[in-house]
Amino acid sequence: MKKFSQDDFDRFLKQYRALSVERLEMENEMLKFYESLAIDNNVTVASDELKAITSLRKRLSVVNQEMKKIDRKILKLFKDS
Repeated sequence: MKKFSQDDFDRFLKQYRALSVERLEMENEMLKFYESLAIDNNVTVASDELKAITSLRKRLSVVNQEMKKIDRKILKLFKDS
């Protein structure tokens, strides 16, 4: 068994925390876009708004994948110790 590395854990936790904040900010941006559409009662969505929402969704997907990777690394630290 390996010894638990506090430095690795702290580094992973810091990365996870930063990604979590980034995810929350993106979700809030998406919510603002959706709310603006609901308030304006637009039947058609402007292409700029659609591009922005699509871009946010792609970024959000990447952030979620990175969070899962870090989560697995953190769990591996505990399993290996």
